[in-house]
Amino acid sequence: MKAKLENMTQDLTQPKQKKDQGGFTLIELMIVVAIIGILAAIAIPQYQAYTGRAQAAEAINLFSGVKTSLGEYFNENAAWPAAASCTAADDCNAVLGLSAAADIEGTYVGSVKAASATGIVTVTFDAGVHSGDTMTFTPTDNTGTIEWDCASTSIDDSQLPSSCR
Repeated sequence: MKAKLENMTQDLTQPKQKKDQGGFTLIELMIVVAIIGILAAIAIPQYQAYTGRAQAAEAINLFSGVKTSLGEYFNENAAWPAAASCTAADDCNAVLGLSAAADIEGTYVGSVKAASATGIVTVTFDAGVHSGDTMTFTPTDNTGTIEWDCASTSIDDSQLPSSCR
């Protein structure tokens, strides 16, 4: 009991030592902020390219109906629609049995227009990342099959779908 009492008095007379505080130092917090900044600098451009590709993919989906109609027309007539048979200058959607170019639209695509004589299909964007830009789909007759090439002079390659690069 005496030993216990001595320990208690000794605890009371000795100055109390500070207990270690839990938490982060300033340098640790600065390192975390720097790492987050580096990750954001890498992630934001990648996300923008992904968004651009996703919006451009809508053009391919809307083009698919026009592609089918043009393919059928070419197989039946062995030529692309003549300019004289098209309703408007360089707009042959009606000849192909399609809606007007402005009526084939999506969330980001404003129009899909089939051109006369060449069979080239032009997709125009009116919203999103590519607002005002165009994509063109050019047909090539391979004796019985039609191969389509996709291109754009105004859209960066990193924002085009993989089938158009």
